[in-house]
Amino acid sequence: MWGFIAKKRVFTLSVKNKNIFNNLDLSKFYEDITNVVASAVEKFWEQDVKVTLRAINDFRELRDEKLVENINFFSSLIKVEKHKPITVRLSSDFIQNFLDITLKKNEKFLLSSLTSLEIKILNTFCEFLYKRLRNILIPEKNLKLTENSEKNINFLFLLKLKNETVSEFMITIPLDRINIKTLQKVKTFNDEDFRSSQTTVRIKAGSSKITLEELNNLSKEDIVLLENSDSSKLILISGDYEKKFNVKVNPSLVLNLDNKEDGENIDNINDEVIMEKNLWDDIQIEINAEFEKVKMTIGELKQITQGQIVDLGSVFDNEISLFVEDKKVAKGELIIINDRYAVRLNEVLSSKTKEDIETQVKVQPKPVQKSSSDVSSKEVVSNRPAQKIPPRQGPVPKPKVSEDEQFDYSDFEK
Repeated sequence: MWGFIAKKRVFTLSVKNKNIFNNLDLSKFYEDITNVVASAVEKFWEQDVKVTLRAINDFRELRDEKLVENINFFSSLIKVEKHKPITVRLSSDFIQNFLDITLKKNEKFLLSSLTSLEIKILNTFCEFLYKRLRNILIPEKNLKLTENSEKNINFLFLLKLKNETVSEFMITIPLDRINIKTLQKVKTFNDEDFRSSQTTVRIKAGSSKITLEELNNLSKEDIVLLENSDSSKLILISGDYEKKFNVKVNPSLVLNLDNKEDGENIDNINDEVIMEKNLWDDIQIEINAEFEKVKMTIGELKQITQGQIVDLGSVFDNEISLFVEDKKVAKGELIIINDRYAVRLNEVLSSKTKEDIETQVKVQPKPVQKSSSDVSSKEVVSNRPAQKIPPRQGPVPKPKVSEDEQFDYSDFEK
């Protein structure tokens, strides 16, 4: 064993390194080496000390590291027969603290001017430390030079004495001297294990355009046809993500148009659509039909992302809601009419919700073509309040007005 002094050298240590620890389980060794170091320091220097393993790395050039800066080291190289040596590096603060305790000189110890006695004391401590480390290292007699003999692990320790003085020292050990196990990365699960696990998403059936007058006239048992829909497709919504996917058509949802009652309901809808024109008829809003917080399995979601046809029989049993600008206006059940989705209403929410929606829509009636004789008519239209007219049982015939005849709204007033 021999020692040398590192003069005016800056050693740094970084936790961000090209480390080799990803596949190694060193947790047990960290604990063992910290206990050995603490025991050796307390025994040799007869001082109570707190030892902390501050960092490890596998850098070959310590001066390229980033954690410890501007520290000079006294290095003691401990030779091992037929194998790579172990190096112990004592910082200048370590030497100052512990030599001052031993020699009681009460003066500053400079690495460049250490006496032979001082160097011998430091080397003796390093040898004493190595003898204790051998209890947790692989014995020399069992060693063979391998590629791991060229790889070193550097351990940086922080020591704190009772008087609050702090110092560092490092131990560099060849990797093949450390009794560690390689972590085995075993895949213990695959996607199929989660096929039955459930998650929550929203599913949109379609949308349509309706007027505010039609919105105000919605009632229980009405059927709202979703013009922008396809009975073989649905739309998955998760946050900002939307994806249209194919579904198996559920025959139980198809509306039987031969049924007299259903036919009457549809006729009533058509009658309501062909109502007398008024100011509200020109205001179009979009209404969306969505299932809320639908539970689906991971397997079903995987089918959707892969573009497969999905059987969502359980989803169709859920209640579907109508939304206008994120406000729920009605709830009902999903049905199919002529390859499009529709919603048969079983509950219409309070009119206050509808009034809130109306306040968000600016009333902008269609401009009337100007002529020399229609100024008074335009004034009548703009000042006339919107009237809520009950649905008729048949279409209202529109009066024929000649080009030369001025249209008079008073003809239709009650």
